[in-house]
Amino acid sequence: MRPIDHLVLPVTTLMLARSRLAGLGFTVAPDARHPFGTGNCCVFFENRTYLEPITILDRAAADMAAAEGAFFVRRLKRFTERQGEGFAMLAFKSDDAAADRAAFEAGGIGGGPVFRFARDATLPDGSAQEIGVALAYADHPGAPDATFFACQQLAPEVLYQPAYLEHPNGALGVACVAAVAENPAEFRELLAAAAGVPEVPASEIGLRADIGEQSVLVLTPAGFRARYG
Repeated sequence: MRPIDHLVLPVTTLMLARSRLAGLGFTVAPDARHPFGTGNCCVFFENRTYLEPITILDRAAADMAAAEGAFFVRRLKRFTERQGEGFAMLAFKSDDAAADRAAFEAGGIGGGPVFRFARDATLPDGSAQEIGVALAYADHPGAPDATFFACQQLAPEVLYQPAYLEHPNGALGVACVAAVAENPAEFRELLAAAAGVPEVPASEIGLRADIGEQSVLVLTPAGFRARYG
């Protein structure tokens, strides 16, 4: 079973994302840059989940990374070119990215080798300390816009700084993620394999994968409207 780690949310600019999120009562961590041309400004929560608003800061570097086969950058570029902003990827927690990669391969959803990278994170006192991740991607040709991956945080004690976990709106974490599909049943096996759960119950409005106290929903458009308005 793989709990929710974070959501990858492409945005037009980090400045705009920061303004929106602050206006909604979230504490937003300092901007960060990745070595493959992207950057983010994250919202971290007490339950060790987070939101990752992300954008392309260096188009040439991102294009090069995508051309060299960087799965994450390829998917991000494709999403932004087709959709602009939105909800592009769901990351599940991983204790061992290599083991999750092997599990994805065995389940027929392997998305290539484990990808590792590190960067400096700005701490509340202005100093910097290195954080890193190891990522194992899930991929299925029948679901090119459903991007799941397992994310092993290599320095979680640095990532989740107490000063960034307190939000004026009282938010404590991501409890449920909802995606929309015309035919949710097509994603049943993919979601089960990516989340590491034995089965994903289906109903007339979609799928629900329960992962401990969290859940991931794949709903029909009508089901989404009925639940969220």
